[in-house]
Amino acid sequence: MKKETIKKRLDAKCVNKNSSAYKLLSEWLTKDGNTIIRPCWTSGKGRYCTNLDYTTQTVTLLELLRVRYEVGNDAPRGGLTGNFIKIKL
Repeated sequence: MKKETIKKRLDAKCVNKNSSAYKLLSEWLTKDGNTIIRPCWTSGKGRYCTNLDYTTQTVTLLELLRVRYEVGNDAPRGGLTGNFIKIKL
């Protein structure tokens, strides 16, 4: 499936444009040659560091758009920030 097709489907669905999953997917659509989305990252520093995880929301949005994907983790010890979603074009 081409990126243009995914973009048309995303625009046609009634999805909240302020959601993090929508922002991740629309940002991925603007990049060239990259098929991996990283839906987890850390915020803050030191004692106030938190993990932000948007994997399930992004997967739900991809299923709504009927896009083929693969979920994995490439962290050496399996940490949360190693999660990735690989889109199969």
